[in-house]
Amino acid sequence: MLKNYFKTAYRNLLRHKFYSAITILGLATGIACFLLIFMFIQDEVRYDKFHSKADRIYRMVGKLDSEEGQGEESSSNPPPVAQALKTDYPHLIEETVRFFNFQQPTLTLELEEKKINEKHLFFADSTLFKVFDFPLAKGNPEKALAEPNSIVLTQKLAEKYFGDEDPLGKVLKFEGQFNLKVTGVLAEIEHPTHIPFEGLISFRTAYVMSPNLDKNWVWNPAWTYILLKDGVSPEELEAQFPNFIKKYYPEFVQPQITHYLQPLKSIHLHSDLDYEMQPNGDINNIFIFGVIGIFILVIACINFMNLATARAAGRAKEVGIRKVSGAYRSQLIGQFLAEAVLLSFLAVMLALALVEILLPVFSEVSGKALDANIFTNPALLVGLLLIGLLTGLVSGLYPAFFLSAFEPVKVLKGSAAKAGSGSAVLRKSLVVLQFAISLGLIVGTFVINRQLQYMRSVDLGFKKEQVLILPLRPPLAPKTQALTDELLRNKNITSVTTMNEILGENHNTHEFNYEGMERGKWIYFPALIINEDFVKTLGLQLVAGRDFSKTHQRDDSLGLLINEAMVKHLGWGTPENAIGKRFDTPGGSEKVIGVVKDFNFVSVANNIGPFVLDLPHRRHSFFWKKYLALRISPENHEQTMAHVEQVWGKFSPQFPLEYFFLDQRLNQQYRTQENLGKLVGYFSILAIMIACLGLFALASFTAQQRTKEIGIRKVMGASVRSIVYLLTKDFVKLVMLAALIAFPVAYFGMHHWLRNFAYRVPIPVWVFVLAGFLGLLIAVLTVSYQAIKAAYTNPVKSLKWE
Repeated sequence: MLKNYFKTAYRNLLRHKFYSAITILGLATGIACFLLIFMFIQDEVRYDKFHSKADRIYRMVGKLDSEEGQGEESSSNPPPVAQALKTDYPHLIEETVRFFNFQQPTLTLELEEKKINEKHLFFADSTLFKVFDFPLAKGNPEKALAEPNSIVLTQKLAEKYFGDEDPLGKVLKFEGQFNLKVTGVLAEIEHPTHIPFEGLISFRTAYVMSPNLDKNWVWNPAWTYILLKDGVSPEELEAQFPNFIKKYYPEFVQPQITHYLQPLKSIHLHSDLDYEMQPNGDINNIFIFGVIGIFILVIACINFMNLATARAAGRAKEVGIRKVSGAYRSQLIGQFLAEAVLLSFLAVMLALALVEILLPVFSEVSGKALDANIFTNPALLVGLLLIGLLTGLVSGLYPAFFLSAFEPVKVLKGSAAKAGSGSAVLRKSLVVLQFAISLGLIVGTFVINRQLQYMRSVDLGFKKEQVLILPLRPPLAPKTQALTDELLRNKNITSVTTMNEILGENHNTHEFNYEGMERGKWIYFPALIINEDFVKTLGLQLVAGRDFSKTHQRDDSLGLLINEAMVKHLGWGTPENAIGKRFDTPGGSEKVIGVVKDFNFVSVANNIGPFVLDLPHRRHSFFWKKYLALRISPENHEQTMAHVEQVWGKFSPQFPLEYFFLDQRLNQQYRTQENLGKLVGYFSILAIMIACLGLFALASFTAQQRTKEIGIRKVMGASVRSIVYLLTKDFVKLVMLAALIAFPVAYFGMHHWLRNFAYRVPIPVWVFVLAGFLGLLIAVLTVSYQAIKAAYTNPVKSLKWE
């Protein structure tokens, strides 16, 4: 029976090649889009779930806050926290692991003449392999990170330095000073993780470099992970944190610090804390992509249902003859469902080919290296089979029951048209739904790209263009003045400054005590540690007071700059009134010497809050010099870069030159939104294409159904224009109705999405007008071809048998 069903279905598809091709192509495109989105979402939700103990692993978060200070919510903690927790709560904690990189953006490894700056080197505790399932291909997991001066490499990093040689026991020089012995090689990690390491150095090596590391309970650069014992809930450990803070933290910080635990498996999609190891994903984007994927698949299914119901009248006589010949309704339902499932699986096969073609482009846009091999991805294989089956069944369900319900007597008397007309309302409703989804996606594309363009072009309050950033190393810090003087010998380098973080991307928080506050207490505010040329180099604007100056070095070592938001936050009235106010730091009694115009010291997704610019105190001055910022002229770029390389080589032969431009670096902050905008745009185009395929076929079918009517109208003197208008007006009405449904939903959806940004564009009316016009234009052009073709048909051909 099944064989007969599919044989008949195959013959029927060949008999109607045009409609079959459009339906298969529409379904295939929809399924291909859904598969790409499914693979993207699957990769996002899989982060860190491959660890066998993932349900018991938590990251400790440190939240530093107060009523007046701005504080931070940090993904990292002071280095001593991990061991103190393990010592105090052994009945709750099985193991702890820290990751640490001295807050250095890059660290250098060296092998003979090969010197490479590596961005993903971390110090890690020897307990790492007891907590995480990072597999070692070579080495002993119990000993690999146990001793000082040992390092574990990924296979990629091992091949970079040693090629095909066995790296175990070989030595790499670290930061031009320390020899590290290779004690392990990690097997390829096939699953995604939010911990982006390529090399792991034993944490005991960090103690060699900084013996007092475990005595600092204020500096918080260590990412701390906790493996709870079986049966222990995170709430049980969190309940101990107040006493823990009181026991170990300095008294002044105790009222401001709180800790909580973050589940490992939720970090990638639900965490956007300060000092993340790398930018994480966004659960909101996952929701958006999932909805888009479902919408596109729905549009493709609607196409099938529309075409199947539209052709119902054409198959009415077939149904009548089958019923007269003794066919049961259940057999007819089986026949039509078989056709639908066959067509769906043909579309699935074509969809796989489309995925292979589109995957490189999709991977580039989404920033993910995805694998379309369904046989190595059981979830994808099962999902694909379910999509094929369910899409076929759901798409064919209504046509199957509708066609099988025809009464043979009425059909064979010629009442098929009347029977077929009952599906017109459904077809129109589905067309409205198709275009409502498509128009909503068009609006979303416009709004997302407007917001992205706004974030990339908004005035940040400083000049990010033509600023070259050189990451510094600790041995270079004492030489920065000499390095600066040498760089300024090139006339194309107009100014040079130092800073401890990248302006516009990150900052630290520091302790302050301002005028009017009780002495001995401290409040945390975000700040950058800079030098005297910072304001000039980055183009900040002073609104009151004066800038730092080397001619006032004695005074400026005890002075600082604040922004307008700080003046407002502290209730000091005007910027001029803030000049001379006391603003102490742990380094001494300071005062406000100038107020700068507000600027975005982090992404424009955040509000501008209070901020401090301070010079480093002599005792710790070298520690804060982590970046060199050069303002360069756009002329003679190659000559300027050659000069920079020559000077760097002179002062720092042990460290390869590394640099980037500030504007390009800051634009990377919006990569997630940029990818979202591109993907929504591409999928909007595909959704419109799929909808138009169905509309084109429906217009063709409508023209065929009304052939005699068109012939009579032409004989009666109707013009081509009036016939085209007759055939297109119904579709235009449907698109306009779709717009009325889509636009309010799109407005509220985009308004909700924009709430994630502190500074956001309005949603103007013209966006909806333009989206409606584009949707209407596309629909009219799609329908007009068939309408014009029908209008020019010779009426003799359509009426000669009447």
